[in-house]
Amino acid sequence: MIRLLVGLYIVGALAIFAHLVSDKVAFVRGGKPERRSDQPGRRVAIFFSEVLGQSKVRRRLTAGWAHALVFWGFLAFSVATLDLLWRLAAGGDGFLQGPLGAVTAIVTAFAFLILLGVLVLALRRYVLRPPYLTYHSIESAVVLGVIALIALTYLGERYAAGQASTYFGYGHLVVAFTFLAYVPTSKHFHILGAPFNSVLQQLEDRQKMDFLDLEAEPDEAKGEAYGANTLDHFAWTDRLDLLTCIECGRCQEACPAHATGKLLNPRDFIVDLKYHAKGMTPPGAQAAVARETFVASGGSVEGVPLGRQPLVDHVVASRTLWECTTCLGCVMACPVDIDHMSMLLNLRRYQVLDVGDIEPEYQRVFTNMERAGDPWGYGEHRKTETIGKLGDRARIAEPGERFELLFWVGCWGLYDDRSVETTRATLAVLDHFEVDYRILGDTEVCCGENYRRMGNELQFQMNAQTNLELLGGVSFDRLMVTNPHCHQVFGKDYKDFVPEGWGGLPFEVVSVEEEVARLVRWHGLPGRSELGKVAYHDSCFYGRYNGIYEEQRALVQAGGGELVELRRSREQAFCCGAGGGNFWREEKEPRVSWNRAAEIMESGAPTLAVSCPFCMAMLEDGLKAQEGFMERPVQVRHVVELVAQAIASAGADTTGPLGHG
Repeated sequence: MIRLLVGLYIVGALAIFAHLVSDKVAFVRGGKPERRSDQPGRRVAIFFSEVLGQSKVRRRLTAGWAHALVFWGFLAFSVATLDLLWRLAAGGDGFLQGPLGAVTAIVTAFAFLILLGVLVLALRRYVLRPPYLTYHSIESAVVLGVIALIALTYLGERYAAGQASTYFGYGHLVVAFTFLAYVPTSKHFHILGAPFNSVLQQLEDRQKMDFLDLEAEPDEAKGEAYGANTLDHFAWTDRLDLLTCIECGRCQEACPAHATGKLLNPRDFIVDLKYHAKGMTPPGAQAAVARETFVASGGSVEGVPLGRQPLVDHVVASRTLWECTTCLGCVMACPVDIDHMSMLLNLRRYQVLDVGDIEPEYQRVFTNMERAGDPWGYGEHRKTETIGKLGDRARIAEPGERFELLFWVGCWGLYDDRSVETTRATLAVLDHFEVDYRILGDTEVCCGENYRRMGNELQFQMNAQTNLELLGGVSFDRLMVTNPHCHQVFGKDYKDFVPEGWGGLPFEVVSVEEEVARLVRWHGLPGRSELGKVAYHDSCFYGRYNGIYEEQRALVQAGGGELVELRRSREQAFCCGAGGGNFWREEKEPRVSWNRAAEIMESGAPTLAVSCPFCMAMLEDGLKAQEGFMERPVQVRHVVELVAQAIASAGADTTGPLGHG
């Protein structure tokens, strides 16, 4: 009778589990299409490293390994539980016999490791309690208790004598299948969703924004829009992200906006959307602000299907959208590969394109671009003046000309006085190595990266089409940039706008650091400057977006610097605060740049090397605001400037016969 009752209970638990999971699957499938089938080999590798190996989870030494032990223990238990089902249903000794008998010992070992992991996680959550653990203390306590009970009942079945072993076995099955039925109703759905989310993450052209066909006018009656402002506007991958979030707070820790007291919190952003998708009241502080705004505006969602209810200033406070620096820190920190930024940027698009709700500071930038051709509003003559000041080194490309490398000087290198010095240094280095290069001169138009991430897709696409026409007028092998934002947009975003006859981008996009590091590796430098300690600040768009970390460091050292790594570097580097259009708006204090500047001052290095003009401008200002800066000033230099200084210090002839790179 007990065996029959347990069997019926298991069948019922499985039925509940299947029903709940089918609802989740239907929710995900209701999203807009998104292709995630590219690079199958790499996706298989991610399954083994991130899913089975728990590589991203284990970055946290204590909590990460505790979670990993529990996960691996559950994998082991899945085999042992099937064996137990076999034995209790059909009798006999089960299938873990003979060569498979060793599995029992492994499962037993993991049972003890699971108990250790549960103890560590309980101490962390309820005794040590890091500040970012704010949600679901009761739910977590229940889950930890159930996991411990699963391990204990297994050990009881394994070691108890006689009939007691059988009853422990029944208890193990009841608890295990109860937990299975419970998982889809809780945040622990990530046990099921995370493997799919990791394997199906965006791989090709990381963070290339979705193509938007501006000629296809959306049908508002059908709930269509250019951007996103409802759950129905989200892609299926976005919906899977919402279900998979484990609410751990790692994204919150990595967020520069949250670290400096802004309302934006990437964990709250995802959790609030997840609660909304469940038809529940979002718990986050920013959602409370959004609800207040919605009520004050007289808004109502009565009778509106959940999928069509507005998100901005109803679930997501509009001001949080603009506080994001698009640094990608949240995405890289997430152990289950949630892409916060894609959702947030599409919400921005909606505000700009569908509603026309543009912050005045951004509107001024857009107007400057339309009227003067640059975000500052300086005018076309400023570019011409800069080209004239560069002299003979500014080799202007002729229509139809063929050469090796096109140096894209960019807005900063043509308009900003400080960045013009970086342009001079770059030209000097290229001349020294006798690279066959050209520049486009005053015909260059802003690449448009900032406009796209500020939500102005129309301005971005106009700039992209203009620049592609310019690039198509000459022939070259490599397009080199000194701005990582240009690198991202040329190398990735422009691919959707390449003319059909090109067959893809006909050139390679490289950073000045990659190009110069290759030249230095092949030919060396004629001398070294004695720079002393040089700290290096990683650009978000070179680093997390494109994985370019080593070339800059190699050039700092080749130029004569003693490289100093900042406390947060490489993938964990802290943003300067300029990205996502934030350079163009007045930031609420304390500023992101102050946070990073304080860390730079702590390093004790008198020189800071950067590889981005945005970073240079933000950190120069941030450093000046630091206590002790007047006594211990820090000079901010572009990496290529250090190389140019090393060449000049040796009195090298910049036209020496080194051959082309």
